Amino acid sequence: MRRWAGLGLVFAAACALQASPPDDTDTDSVAAPPSLPVARCGMTPYTVSTDARLGTVTDWGRTPGWDLSPGGLDALLTLAGFEELTPVPHGVTLLRFTYVTQDRGEVVEATGLIGLPKPVDGAPDAPWPVALLLHGFAGVSDACAPSADALIGPALPALLAANGFVAIAPDYLGLKGAGAPSTSPHAPLVGEQLAFGAWDAVRASRQLLGGDAAGLLQGSARDDLVIWGASQGGHGALWADLTAPYLAPDEDVVAVVAASPAHDLRAVVQAAVAAWSDATGLSALAFVGMRRWYGQPDDLHGLIANDPPQHLADTVEAALTELGDTCAVDVEVQAETVADVYADGFVDAVTSGRWEDAEPWSCFLDANGLTSTDVTPLGTHPTLLVYGEDDPIVVPELQHADFDRMCGEGWSLQALQCADAGHAETTLWSLPEQLAFLRAALDGSASAPTCTWALPTRCSATPADE
Repeated sequence: MRRWAGLGLVFAAACALQASPPDDTDTDSVAAPPSLPVARCGMTPYTVSTDARLGTVTDWGRTPGWDLSPGGLDALLTLAGFEELTPVPHGVTLLRFTYVTQDRGEVVEATGLIGLPKPVDGAPDAPWPVALLLHGFAGVSDACAPSADALIGPALPALLAANGFVAIAPDYLGLKGAGAPSTSPHAPLVGEQLAFGAWDAVRASRQLLGGDAAGLLQGSARDDLVIWGASQGGHGALWADLTAPYLAPDEDVVAVVAASPAHDLRAVVQAAVAAWSDATGLSALAFVGMRRWYGQPDDLHGLIANDPPQHLADTVEAALTELGDTCAVDVEVQAETVADVYADGFVDAVTSGRWEDAEPWSCFLDANGLTSTDVTPLGTHPTLLVYGEDDPIVVPELQHADFDRMCGEGWSLQALQCADAGHAETTLWSLPEQLAFLRAALDGSASAPTCTWALPTRCSATPADE
């Protein structure tokens, strides 16, 4: 007996379009941002909004229980079994904020967290570096929003802040942690949705820290930023970097870290239908979210198995859309084999490489893969990709060919593979290497990315008994 929610692990998005230049701007000398391709895979066309409210804060406040000294955060990390990540150099204050963004051209509200470093001995002379932090899979409803959680959701922005970063951590659209319910479905691994929401969160956070919340940050924040993400957020970090020239041309991205990133989505699904693994249920959940967001096809038949007594194709989407104020999916799924989750025709098409017989699902994968998308890379930045040797969801060997393709397209990549690490462990065990990569990029001392695939090595925060 397995619950779909139990398949959730850590798997599976961003900014307002820059407004047109004012009438008195010399448009002959100021290049307008390029247009991001939108509305792919036959979805209903929409026009990207240029509403003046995009990227503005509508509400904010301190996050209860998250005004901690370094020792207080060390105690929490040790209690959670992460003593390898202690001691942290700074305390932390967390803020929760609500901001305006857009989804499929409609103005909506979203939420997020901001982690502020709290130095022990006064403000530093140099400004704090800023990180856009994109979280792993949290769920599919508002009740799953990291900003609404008391412990797990705030933990990563707090950890990054305690290591000296102003951490901007948006909840994804469809995961709204405060205020009125979301009007957008959460679409895991849809880069288009993530990109608008994430870059608007950066704009809103900078506005807040330069205005009403200015007194809460001891010192100042740098004008540039780095991007950090894990699991679903690793895919999101790469999409944020890819879309920055389109949606945030004024943001100076210095470097990117993507831990456990599924950049080749076809490869993940091929493995998920070839043999039962955690990726089997997770990829199906992602497809359900994609169908809701793209608005087609009409149902899940032909993708999800619909055998009695479960009739998953008929029931699972309703279960995900009627969660209300709970994050747990109240559906028992008898799933022990791939055939319990996926329809035979879809499995046959994928395993035989007949992707043309798996539409529109294959289009969804291609539109959101990093080398299969039609979004042209216009200048990506030094990027560290971190994989786990024993990751059953993002299998390193199955991402290797796409890593090489990314290098061929001009991505500046460096790879790290953590020996013996599973999906969730990859992020935590390699955190010292990730922070070192970002700090070297920020201080200008980073070596040029090699675009060389990495063999497994023991990562710095691997527990002693591993």
